[in-house]
Amino acid sequence: MRPAVVFGQLHAGLALTRALGRDGIAVHGIALDEHEFGLRSRYLASRLVARSDDDVLELLRRLPTRPVFFPERDENVAFVLRNWEAVHELADVPLPDDPDVVRRLRRKERLPKEGEAAGVTAPGTVLASDEDAIRAAGLRPPLLVKPAEGQEFALTFGEKAVVAPDLDAAVAAWRRAHEHGFDTIVQELIPDSHDFVFSLLTYIGRDGEPLANVTGRKVRQGPLRFGTSAVFEARREPEVEEQGLRLLRHVGYQGFAHVELVRDPRDSELKLVEVNTRLPIWAGIAMSRDFNLARIAYDDLTGQPVSANGSPPDGISWIYMAKDVWVSVQMARRRELRPREFLSHYVRRNKVRSVFAADDPLPALASVAYLRSRV
Repeated sequence: MRPAVVFGQLHAGLALTRALGRDGIAVHGIALDEHEFGLRSRYLASRLVARSDDDVLELLRRLPTRPVFFPERDENVAFVLRNWEAVHELADVPLPDDPDVVRRLRRKERLPKEGEAAGVTAPGTVLASDEDAIRAAGLRPPLLVKPAEGQEFALTFGEKAVVAPDLDAAVAAWRRAHEHGFDTIVQELIPDSHDFVFSLLTYIGRDGEPLANVTGRKVRQGPLRFGTSAVFEARREPEVEEQGLRLLRHVGYQGFAHVELVRDPRDSELKLVEVNTRLPIWAGIAMSRDFNLARIAYDDLTGQPVSANGSPPDGISWIYMAKDVWVSVQMARRRELRPREFLSHYVRRNKVRSVFAADDPLPALASVAYLRSRV
């Protein structure tokens, strides 16, 4: 079997490593930080903390057989975009053949136009190029100020988005982000929608057809209201699947994609929030012995016959306990979460832990150091 290289060794990267390693595939792990806990997985054939793009490319060159290269997070996808020709010369990647397709979905100011062309509605959005652009856009407060792409904004400010009650607050948030070197968008906030955030995770094969789809709802998130999942529940959501695939077909997408939509309580319509050209943090819910999305992608990228290998998860919870405890305490203080609601996903028989695995315990121990490094 051809080897796999997983660039990024946090939650989704660890899930990929385990899913492929358990199938006997040689997996080489690359991280940007020594605290990425997936580096401790027993399923890695080799480990590298990369200090530069050249370090990653050199590892790909050293492998005796052409590998499949899986970028985990936005910064890992950005590496592929920076080194498009070199990476594709050395490896097969779960991304479209045209890098502009990736950019059209990554850049949040371009996404509403792509959605409109595909018949998928999005909240009013403007690229915050300057103060005049924000004030002239005609957006209705309250507003969100968010990064145009990437995850560095959240690492810098400790939040994925800034809520602005009026235009003056939006301008102030834009100016602060601009001073730190971030491109941002300003977007109309859909009120009371944090309990109605839905997702499609899909893998679209080389022939342009989706080979596996997983849908579900974000149950709890951190930071509150506008964060990544602390608890995610996989369940059948046909409308979410239909709208997400319609957008991806419109742009001619291939590979892994995560489409996030919000149901607007005012009109019950789904609104497009973002598209990630990578796996979400909760991707491990779709990489079990019963349904292995990682193997589906690997087989497609290596030209092997792809089998369905089971049904997509339905009624299964993914739990990031360390984050969920922190989030749930905050919600309880606000009287937004009762003990029974907190426990309901933990007592389920069908659940997936974000890090711990009985056959691979060391990453869970290493995740303690990772959490300390984030604090």
